[in-house]
Amino acid sequence: MLEVMFSDSAKGSMHIAIKDDKENFYKHDVACIGLNLDIGDISGEIDGDERKKEFVRVFSSVKFKDEEIEQFFKMQREDYEKLLRCAKSGESIRVWKSNAAFSACAYAFLCYTLKDVECDIREVTLPEFFEISRDTIKQCADWSEIAPDEFKQFLHLEKTVSDTEKRYQSNIWDSLKKENAPLRAVVNGKLISVCEDFYDHLIIKHIPKDSFVMARLIGTVLGSYPIGVGDGWYVLRIRKMIDENKLEVVKNDDKSYPYGAVLKKAKSKEQKKAFFKMLFFISKIVFIIISVLLYCK
Repeated sequence: MLEVMFSDSAKGSMHIAIKDDKENFYKHDVACIGLNLDIGDISGEIDGDERKKEFVRVFSSVKFKDEEIEQFFKMQREDYEKLLRCAKSGESIRVWKSNAAFSACAYAFLCYTLKDVECDIREVTLPEFFEISRDTIKQCADWSEIAPDEFKQFLHLEKTVSDTEKRYQSNIWDSLKKENAPLRAVVNGKLISVCEDFYDHLIIKHIPKDSFVMARLIGTVLGSYPIGVGDGWYVLRIRKMIDENKLEVVKNDDKSYPYGAVLKKAKSKEQKKAFFKMLFFISKIVFIIISVLLYCK
């Protein structure tokens, strides 16, 4: 059986789980279908030039070397081919998915890829919340937040993916490809195309009145909304707000590390207009006072 994960960190955890497995919970190997398919152009190959550009754009705060990017995409291609090889050879595939948008996209893509392949696909969906102890309930956005020794406790949730489900998910991916929106999100349990500013209200809601450090704002948003959206996307949107003069850079000593920038809300056109109007009014009052004083002399 091939274990399929949708993020590199989850793949790493599953590798450890397989290595430490003494009770034969897992079999053989693990593959990752990642690449943040909820973001950017998906009209072409998942490891094509457009996806590479998107990878660099989203993770621009991390200075990857060209060879590191090529190695990452090479590993993704190898895992993709491993998935196809296992499916066509009749090996069972167990998919570990969550309701995070990138995972929902990868699952739909997987079903689209295997739509014409007769194969045994199982899926384990991460619950919205689960009990750790009598007094502790845990909520996770994705399997990357699950420790290697915890995977086995979810195996009872495994379900067989029917041909109907596979075709349904395949159709979803086909529609998303044709729409090719800048962003995809899970809304009311449905994976749909959305506009690029879809998550902006989550950022705006937590922008302080006074100046703030970007890293702190992003940390607050990530902590308040555990929905599987990465910090790289929030950085992109905050930069967009700076470009649109919605936020101002107060201080940025290290331009290679955007998270350390100190920002503040920029004044709106109406606020600026009101400010200059007030200045004009005050200047008129001052002029009148000076004129009166000079006249009295």
